[in-house]
Amino acid sequence: MARVTTAVTRPAVVTRYLSGVEGVQHIPVDGPFVLVPNHSSFSDHLILDAVLHALRDTPSSYLTKSEAFDNTLRAQWTVGMGGIPVDRDQPGRDLLAKVDGVLNGGGALVIYPEGTRGTGWPLLPFKDGAFRFADRARVPVIPVALWGAQHILPKGANLPRSAKARVVFGAPLTPDLSLPRKQRIADFTERTRSALETLVLTAAQPRSERDAEATAALAARATAMIERSLSRTDSQSPDRRRDQASLLLRLGRLTDPDNPDLRVTRARLAGLRALDASPPRRLALLRGVRREAEDVLRDHPDHLMARYLLGRWHLLTPRQLGGRPEKALGHLREAARRGATDTRYPMAYAEALITTGQHHEASGVLRRVIDAPAPDRRTADRRQRAQARYSELTVTHAAVPSPGR
Repeated sequence: MARVTTAVTRPAVVTRYLSGVEGVQHIPVDGPFVLVPNHSSFSDHLILDAVLHALRDTPSSYLTKSEAFDNTLRAQWTVGMGGIPVDRDQPGRDLLAKVDGVLNGGGALVIYPEGTRGTGWPLLPFKDGAFRFADRARVPVIPVALWGAQHILPKGANLPRSAKARVVFGAPLTPDLSLPRKQRIADFTERTRSALETLVLTAAQPRSERDAEATAALAARATAMIERSLSRTDSQSPDRRRDQASLLLRLGRLTDPDNPDLRVTRARLAGLRALDASPPRRLALLRGVRREAEDVLRDHPDHLMARYLLGRWHLLTPRQLGGRPEKALGHLREAARRGATDTRYPMAYAEALITTGQHHEASGVLRRVIDAPAPDRRTADRRQRAQARYSELTVTHAAVPSPGR
């Protein structure tokens, strides 16, 4: 069955019910793990689904009490959310097979160790099923705290209320393999409980310095999604990566909307979307790219990607619409200087030099791109483009030396 939530509803969950997400650097892009949250609300499922969708490709699965499958409509919703029924009194072999299927497939298995919803604090006693599964599969456990969800859809409520939750992921934990199994599971459970208690208290007490760190991590993750979409070897569609990046940027704006990396990544995403947009929409998106890059550079004149974006904007935009090749040259020269080890920056600078008629200088920059290592397909393609442009210059302008001279 298709997932109940969609790319349309997840942004709504983020905007309406979240106040911040911390610790996303602890969530691997792929690979199996058991996620262990505290549990105080039915909204926990929706919140975690939205965040995990932005961070990973593999759908997450949730162990859910078997009573949730008694009602047909509720059962359809639960299965669509990735629910796996579990008889809490007598878990059977079928459950073990399903758990193995999730973890062997590289998925995240979400298990609420309290077993049922609590009030938010203090935590209820832990059951050890999550830790037995993780120990058996030799996968880490990642604790995650949700604070405020208990006010969104508390026990007894049928409709969500106007409240916001904060999510804080903790560092992965692994079992101590030097201990006998019974002692190992008990130790694993207790260490995770201690970590989760600390995370819940952290989530309940936001701090501006943590908000800045959280936003930086989200901006970095969004940038990584964009880079993967441009790698030409990605298993996911560009639209999927852009949706993930957009959701991560929404999460970042909750805690530090003025973060320069966040703003520039948002501008970069808008620029990529402009490539596929209708002409009126394209113009609107590109105006936003220029405005955001200029605003960031006013406060952060050394920002590499802002320089690059603004330079590319001036290079590619017709003069009648505001593009100025001479301005492109200045921005891209600085970007090439600061980002010399990444060939995208000198390549763009070489194109600006060619546009402004500085062919000899362009040839030198193109040679650097041609001679640079090409560890991935995208860089190799850029090297081929540089070689083609260099060959054009060699034919058209006899004064341009050939490579190797």
